[in-house]
Amino acid sequence: MTSASQQATTPATRAAVASRPKHRREHRPVLGALALLEAVRLARHPVLLAATGIGVLLTVQVLTDNSTQVSTDALGLPLVATSVGLGSMLAAFYLTRSFHRADEIVEASPTSTTARTGALCLTAVVPALVASVWFVLYYGARPAKVDAPEWMYGMFSHADIAAVLVGHSVISAVGATLLGVAAGRWWSFRGASAVLLLAVDAWTVGVLGFFSSGDDAPPEWFRWVRLLVPFGYFSSTTADNSSVVSLTGSPRWYAVWLLTLCALAVVAALLWRSEGATRRRVVRVGAVMLALSVLAYGLAVGGGLSHVVRTFPDGHSVVLVTR
Repeated sequence: MTSASQQATTPATRAAVASRPKHRREHRPVLGALALLEAVRLARHPVLLAATGIGVLLTVQVLTDNSTQVSTDALGLPLVATSVGLGSMLAAFYLTRSFHRADEIVEASPTSTTARTGALCLTAVVPALVASVWFVLYYGARPAKVDAPEWMYGMFSHADIAAVLVGHSVISAVGATLLGVAAGRWWSFRGASAVLLLAVDAWTVGVLGFFSSGDDAPPEWFRWVRLLVPFGYFSSTTADNSSVVSLTGSPRWYAVWLLTLCALAVVAALLWRSEGATRRRVVRVGAVMLALSVLAYGLAVGGGLSHVVRTFPDGHSVVLVTR
């Protein structure tokens, strides 16, 4: 025999348990619908469209260049990060800020702020798909203009070069979009988009400019700080393509480090106006990702080549002990 209190609580308990999975099943379609809606808006954003157009023009210029030299883009692919990457960052920032202007309307919806931010983060799939076209072109189709001879890969394997190209194309596009969402959530002052663009440029160009010359920085600085940018390089080809320098570090672990930066950008975005248990979960995930980021960066810097190596067209290599 069950007591009256047990009879009263049992149906309620069963109803609560039954409602949980139903709630989760209903939450996912809503998030997917929001993500699809925002992805379409991002794909149509004039800033992203203009940046993609610029990237296409630069690619055509590379492929139709009359020079007989192989383009160094075959080893670096910087144009995707500087066109689609920056364009998606600004487009995502403006898209996120447009949400703030409609706060009075969206706050009345049953969808939480965290879910709406998550939907904005999922729009990163759009620039990722666009950047994937460049990766397939440069590393899959490999047109003659960007198909570097084997010696130009230096001490790195094709898998290492592929990791660099993925980092400079797909991961850069994803990370830039997520950074734009995070900045859009937290920054509301006038001129925030310009500050964001200048900060990313200063971060990248400043570090790369200072460490581009082997004689201007101590060896330990060159090794540990050179990769502390969202756009790193591992090969340096002379202007006349007479030799290629393979730099220290692990391209594969560097790509992993870039992925952890993407995850940290998501965490930063989701922390905006998150509360209670949701905020605690986001903070815990952020702490784990921060630890993984530090580990991945350490492996990127400490792994791979321990010395800089110069490779010549005939295949022989010389170790440069200064790095």
